[in-house]
Amino acid sequence: MARADDEGELYASPAWLSAVWLVLVVIVVLEAVDELFDVGGPKVLYETWFHDAVLAASAGLILARAAYEPKARAAWVAFGLAQTTWLVGNVAWSIAYSGRANPPYPTFADVLWLLWYPLIFLGIASLIRLRVDNFELHRWMDGIAAVLVVLVAGSAFVLHPVLEGHHQGTLAAVVDFSYPVLDILVIGALLGVYGLVGWRPDRMWVLIGLGILVITIADASFAVRQASGLSDDRYAFTASLGALLLAYAAWVRVPQRERPVERVTGLRAVALPLMAQGLAAGVQVYSFFHPEDTGEEVVTLVVLVVASVQIILTRPRPAGAATGTAGDEDGQGR
Repeated sequence: MARADDEGELYASPAWLSAVWLVLVVIVVLEAVDELFDVGGPKVLYETWFHDAVLAASAGLILARAAYEPKARAAWVAFGLAQTTWLVGNVAWSIAYSGRANPPYPTFADVLWLLWYPLIFLGIASLIRLRVDNFELHRWMDGIAAVLVVLVAGSAFVLHPVLEGHHQGTLAAVVDFSYPVLDILVIGALLGVYGLVGWRPDRMWVLIGLGILVITIADASFAVRQASGLSDDRYAFTASLGALLLAYAAWVRVPQRERPVERVTGLRAVALPLMAQGLAAGVQVYSFFHPEDTGEEVVTLVVLVVASVQIILTRPRPAGAATGTAGDEDGQGR
C-alpha cells in the first residue's frame, strides 16, 4: 500500500517485497560464486535458470512498479519492456541454439537484445521530463562532454580490442560494435542527466546509473572475451546484478513534488568539461607516442572544443555576479 512519510515523499512498500529482494540477492550471489570459482554443479542451472530468473523478476518488478506509480508510469513501463525484451531474447536463444557447438551469429535474438537500448533511452527521457523543470545550455553541454568522454574511454578499452580480434562478416561486425557503442552512449546520457540535476542525483538516479553501468560492463566484458576467442561468459552474473539494481531503483522513494534543482556555480559547474579536457589531452599525448585511429583523434579534438566553449561562454555565475551587485534580488540594487 502507498503511504507518505514526514518529508512528503510518496512510496509503495508491499509486505512481500523484502522477501523477494532477499531471494534475488541470494540467486545472484550463487551465480557469481559459480562463475568466478567454478564450484561445480550443472552450468545450465546457474548460467541459464538462475540468470533468466533474475531477469524475469526484474522485468516483473519494474512493470509492477508502473502499476503503483501513475506519475512515472510511462518511464517504468519503458524500463520494464526493456528488461522483458532482454529476457525473451535470452530464452529464445536458449531454446533455438542451446547445446549447439557452433551457433550462428548474429541471430534473431540480437534484435531483441538491441531493443533494450531504445527502450532504456525512452525510460530515461521520460524520467527527465518529470525531474527537470527547465533546460539550461551549460548543463546540456555537460551532457555532450560526458558522452564524448565515455566514447574516448570506451574506444580505447573496448572498441579497439573488439576490432583487433574480429574476424567475422560485415553483419556480425556491425552487431558486435553496436553493443559497446550503445553502451557508451547510455552511460554518457546518464552522466548528462547527473549534470542536469546539478550533480546531486537522488537515490533513484544513482541506482539506475549503477544498474546500467554494471550491465554495460557485462556487455563490454563479453565483447572483449568473444573477440579474444574465449567462448565462456565468466562474468554473466554482472548482468544479473545490473538487472536487480534497476528493479530496486524502481521501488525506492519517489518525491511527491519535484524539488527545484540547485543552480550549479563555481568549480563544480566546470568539473566535467575540465575532466573531459584532461582525458582528451591524455589521449592525444598517448597517440603521439602510439598512433591511434584518426576517428579517435577527431573525437578527442571535439571534446577539447566542446569543453572549452562550455567553460568560456556558458559557465554559470552566482546570482549578482553578472550585474556586479548582490543586492539586486532584494530590490536594493540599481
